Amino acid sequence: WRIALPLLALVVFGFLQFLPFGAASQFKPPTLSLDPQATKEATIKLLSLTIYFIASLHTLRQSERRKKLLTVLTVFGFAVSLFAILQRLTSNNKLYWVRPVSPYIAFYGPFGNYNHFAGMIELILPLPLAYLLFTRINFEQRLLWLFSVVMMTVAIVFSISRGGMLALGAEVLALMLIAAVVRRRSKDAAEHRAMAGSKLMLGGAAAAVLLLALWIGFEPIVKRFGSLREGKGEYSVVTRTEYWRGAWQMFMDHPLTGVGLGAFPTAYPAYGHSSVKNERLEQTHNDYLQLLTDAGLIGGLIGLWFLFELIRILRQQLRHFHQTRSFDRAMMVGGYVAMLGIGIHSFLDFNLQIAANALLFLLVVALATTVNFMSGDERFSQNS
Repeated sequence: WRIALPLLALVVFGFLQFLPFGAASQFKPPTLSLDPQATKEATIKLLSLTIYFIASLHTLRQSERRKKLLTVLTVFGFAVSLFAILQRLTSNNKLYWVRPVSPYIAFYGPFGNYNHFAGMIELILPLPLAYLLFTRINFEQRLLWLFSVVMMTVAIVFSISRGGMLALGAEVLALMLIAAVVRRRSKDAAEHRAMAGSKLMLGGAAAAVLLLALWIGFEPIVKRFGSLREGKGEYSVVTRTEYWRGAWQMFMDHPLTGVGLGAFPTAYPAYGHSSVKNERLEQTHNDYLQLLTDAGLIGGLIGLWFLFELIRILRQQLRHFHQTRSFDRAMMVGGYVAMLGIGIHSFLDFNLQIAANALLFLLVVALATTVNFMSGDERFSQNS
């Protein structure tokens, strides 16, 4: 349960930020937050996420439940990816082909921003991919799982999210490296054959993704990455640099406690302006920087505490990695690789500020950390 303590600490700190502690003056609000109402709403949201996380830790103690969750997430990822691709191919510039949206909204799938769609899929995709690499399943099942992985990969590619594709590349590379190390150290001949077969199938999957990309639409991808030739003058680079510069100055002005959870939109106009006409900037497009702007050094230390707990649990699991069943091994590897992917993407976007992706992230954390290799049974590790 220690993994949930940093979230509980951040909830407590959020409450302290919006509770009044003195009389208001002309230049100083009576709370630590510059927008107490926004901080109150953000804290309640964070409390809900924490309760959900604790429930997930309890629910996923059993391997059978983790298997069911893997199936549900894979089917969901496949379905929403198929929907997103069809939406892109038949788009009439209306959300769900019905609702008119602002020209500044770059919707994709069920999200109003293609980067957030990519964030969702990069949290799901490593799980079935790790299942393919680390478990022994028959050829027909392997094809079905591979088809879902291919569809999710194509959906990320056609989201044209550069951060999403960067995270996807890092995830695939990490999984292939881990699989190579595991195969080299394993003494099980059957496991060697299964993993070798998986690598061949993944090569075929990569070819399928490339062919689908060429068939569905190569030009948008080339155009998207071609904009990188503009260097520092490229639009997204210019806007993000401005956002980060203003956010850093905001943190320097409120270094210890920040401006308040959820108060960034209220505070930012004093430091910069939004690139969207007549709209305020809601997020800083960097989850790590936003933790500092909203919660200061205290929030940063809480974030490091959460990371420390993850590393502590991972070290315990790695001591018994080769003595566990292949499915639980796959869920642990897939879960931590998914965290790696969203961690990389979080340097460029704000996926963890989106409730749906934050929920999914915590579910993946629970899935990975509840795998207990120490006892060989289904008891939940007291340390996690």
